[in-house]
Amino acid sequence: MTNPGKIDHKVSLRLHNVLMSRRTALARSFHSSRRWLRQIGRPQLLIGLALVSTMEMTCIPVGSAQQPAARQTHDAELIDQVQQLIRSGRTQDALSLLQQANLHGSHASEVHTLKGICFAVSARPIESVDEFDQAIALRPNFAPTYFSSGLAAASFNNLDRALSQLATALRIDPDLPGIRYNYALVLARAGKYAESETQVDLELAGNSPKTEAPVDLWKLKARDAYYRKRWQDAIGAYNKVLVVQPNWAEAYACIGEALYALNSTQESEIALRKALAIDPSDGGAHRTLGKLYQDDGKDDEAIAQFEADIQTRPEDQEAVYRLLRLYKKRGDTANVSRTQKQIQDLFVSRAAASVDEAKATELNNSGIVLEQKGDLAGALENYDQASKIDVTNIIFQRNAALLLCKMGRMQEAIRRLRDILLIDAEDAETLQILSVANELASGDRAKWKDLPTPQSMH
Repeated sequence: MTNPGKIDHKVSLRLHNVLMSRRTALARSFHSSRRWLRQIGRPQLLIGLALVSTMEMTCIPVGSAQQPAARQTHDAELIDQVQQLIRSGRTQDALSLLQQANLHGSHASEVHTLKGICFAVSARPIESVDEFDQAIALRPNFAPTYFSSGLAAASFNNLDRALSQLATALRIDPDLPGIRYNYALVLARAGKYAESETQVDLELAGNSPKTEAPVDLWKLKARDAYYRKRWQDAIGAYNKVLVVQPNWAEAYACIGEALYALNSTQESEIALRKALAIDPSDGGAHRTLGKLYQDDGKDDEAIAQFEADIQTRPEDQEAVYRLLRLYKKRGDTANVSRTQKQIQDLFVSRAAASVDEAKATELNNSGIVLEQKGDLAGALENYDQASKIDVTNIIFQRNAALLLCKMGRMQEAIRRLRDILLIDAEDAETLQILSVANELASGDRAKWKDLPTPQSMH
């Protein structure tokens, strides 16, 4: 995967009429070394919580029929005032006014919901959860309350609760506007890309009222497919988005990376150049283009792209390591010394957070176990993660390429193997696997038996 620069991924969470919104930074990234797409790094979650004015009053608590009409009218007017205050961003004033509401009347569930919303906007998660739970206890089968509760939980990065609440809302009312789309968004936020993509496909195929534009659904589908390395699906979905947004740099960068992974270098270069024409600071596109040039023997062009990458992302260890190899190849001692120091500094800075080599080894070895159990997707993910944590160890990359061969993804395997040879042109095992992969790609299925087993680390 590429590692382009970060942008805000604005998640529009709407339920019927959106009466207020507030941006809240989330605390966890999808992957610490990814770009806006994959990292959606510390994105802004745009909370849109529906207020009770849009809710049908179909569930009246027992005993409320005896409540004086004047009191019911007072509570209804108070709720209208609270909504106006929240619209204008005056959540503390709204909370103060809610203290006057009757918590035993017919509007009690709405009052608790409003309090939950105010506490969510005020970054008070414990109080928010408590109010939503009380609202749900009063109306246990009312989907919008679960929806609002789930959105509030997502804003605090409590993804387990968010998914549980949103799933309940979806089960109760599958046609609730916005529910399936937002459920898919939070699934993706939790790294559950396959489940997210399933929900997006259902939303695209469904006829229920939608709060989001079709292009937003295609964006989410493209990202889900991209995270899962389903390159052809990602290309197709990104192209759908480009019909509507022809100048979206992310789409071109990811299409370029996907084509590179599929060993379609000419088309990849065209897409990557389009991405960089729109966003010259996209470090990931620079790196992928640098790898493409390095593979073609265009060392000067490769160096220029890798240097551009580390200008925007100095922590990109793979780009620095490739630069070191290229500078060694041309005998440029000054730049060899510089890049060696950069790598050493990167290792030192990373060592404080984790012991990368041990972590990569653990991922690699657990990947082998998953492969033996038949979980090929899980094994490939582990090998990929190991190779990104420790880019200098070609064993992890080789195991990933070997597994791609076994999965029948020959062009991706060939691309990976050629990338390894750019780091170590004389690695015997890589050369052997590449030879077999080329024969398999040409249709000689008998060569399957010549593929070696994955290599473990100790």
